[in-house]
Amino acid sequence: MPPVTSLDDAKRLVESFPGRPEDFVLALSDELLDPFGMNMAIIMDRVLARGWAPNGFEQQQGFREYRYKMLKE
Repeated sequence: MPPVTSLDDAKRLVESFPGRPEDFVLALSDELLDPFGMNMAIIMDRVLARGWAPNGFEQQQGFREYRYKMLKE
């Protein structure tokens, strides 16, 4: 799957993923990584609402692949 270039697409992918967070990879174009982190804050709001937590990322050429895990209670 190509990297996501739209904030709306990123939110939709997080909200609609039917599986476990460990199976989800969100590839975000560097275009979405704004200097103030607003786009990531909006995406993280959706991630946390699902009960997920960040589990690292890998920088690729022109995009990052973000991984997630379940929040511990």
